[in-house]
Amino acid sequence: IFAPANMRAAQDLPNYAKLIDYWMTNKYTLRYSGGLVPDICQQFTKRQGVFANPTSESSPAKLRLAFEAAPFGLLVEKAGGKTSDGVSGASILDTKITGIDQRTPLCIGSASEVDRFNLVLGLGK
Repeated sequence: IFAPANMRAAQDLPNYAKLIDYWMTNKYTLRYSGGLVPDICQQFTKRQGVFANPTSESSPAKLRLAFEAAPFGLLVEKAGGKTSDGVSGASILDTKITGIDQRTPLCIGSASEVDRFNLVLGLGK
């Protein structure tokens, strides 16, 4: 299961477009609700999957760190999954909250898929 969010970022990030193409070519089930909560709930139900929401200069972050990314990051990591801050490849839980409306990119889900996200996007080198 893959849930690509912020698909406009693929216009600015060719590696994100390649990652989406990888998921499609390998016949991953597309889950696109446009929402973090239903996509993460589907991952818990199916026990697999990835939600990817990178950002670019022309397509900024929409997810709020304190109310969306960090709480779901904690749940997914405690369940054995992994998260990426979409910038350095570090866990979203390592991102310091500096404001109530702080927005962030995010990749969250199965550890192997988050590792693939970081690798293809060149994060965490």
